[in-house]
Amino acid sequence: FRRDENGFFWFVGRHDDMFVCGGENIWPGEVEKLLESHPQVQQACVVPVTDDIKGQKPAAWVILRAGESVDPSELKNWVLQHGPAYLHPRHIWLTDHFPLAGTNKIDRRALQTAAEQRVNRGNAHDL
Repeated sequence: FRRDENGFFWFVGRHDDMFVCGGENIWPGEVEKLLESHPQVQQACVVPVTDDIKGQKPAAWVILRAGESVDPSELKNWVLQHGPAYLHPRHIWLTDHFPLAGTNKIDRRALQTAAEQRVNRGNAHDL
């Protein structure tokens, strides 16, 4: 919203977590649902990371179901087989928990910062 000189509020737009990757609109929730439909995945959180060519690209943090193990490259291939190619996370990291913000929701900013750091230091494939 913005407020004009008369004190009226005007709807300007919506701030959401959609980002653009090579001209395609990507909603993290859509990628998360796709990842979470994998039988070994309990929960996923998708965040954008900066890319010089595409602008931004999806990266995913994934919690596996108890007792399960899967290689991140297998998850990436699974997403490519079960969804549109532009949705597949370019990086996938396994974790045992997600950081929480003060609202008790997943702290996406913390995960995005961690993802950017991993990509920027060249450890995009470490777990």
